[in-house]
Amino acid sequence: MMKDYKRTGNEICDFEKVDAIPGMPSISNFKFGTKRNFDPITGSGIYSIYYDSMLLYVGEYNGETKKGVKDPFSGSVTDRWYKHIALLTGRSNRIFFTKKTLRNIIGMEDCEFKDLIIKCDHKVLTRTKPLNYSFRKFRFSAENWGDFKSFDAETLKRFTFCYRQYIPSDFDASGLTTIRKIIQSVEKSIILKLQPKCNAKYVKAPRDNSMEESMKVIREEMKKAIKF
Repeated sequence: MMKDYKRTGNEICDFEKVDAIPGMPSISNFKFGTKRNFDPITGSGIYSIYYDSMLLYVGEYNGETKKGVKDPFSGSVTDRWYKHIALLTGRSNRIFFTKKTLRNIIGMEDCEFKDLIIKCDHKVLTRTKPLNYSFRKFRFSAENWGDFKSFDAETLKRFTFCYRQYIPSDFDASGLTTIRKIIQSVEKSIILKLQPKCNAKYVKAPRDNSMEESMKVIREEMKKAIKF
């Protein structure tokens, strides 16, 4: 049957101060990565991200691509998690904004983080880099900028990652493509029900969810999709 994992941000993520890219805000000055001594969590499933035990984001992990084929029971979900922390805190030196996101930021209510961003070189802000900073994640960062502008290991502890992982025997289907589609369908149904505040796709009315209530929905929806 499925396995459950729960990790705090400081258990899975390392960070170090670096120079901000010229034209970017000076506070975009951290490099994030998975801890080197962290054991990988391999296999497909659904992860949920929390800050102070309130749900921020739900995502699916579907493995790595090997020889042109995506194997849902390969790779490590933790290699995705540190990227979420990099974005949610607003402190990564690898972020960028789409032009649409930047327009939304300019149009939002004034706040300290917004002012730091819009004063920068807009051509540099929208130049493609590894981490696409969505408007909903930016809004979360802005709302919690009092925490993130002095980001440290204690702040990192306030993030929690929960992962409910399928194992191969959970599925009647043997085809890898079929399994991937099942997991994608489960992710969609969970997002539609929970409307997490930092997801973009499938979310029309973002709302708050506690860890307890969101994990209940995740377990129920994941169980529906398999034979047990």
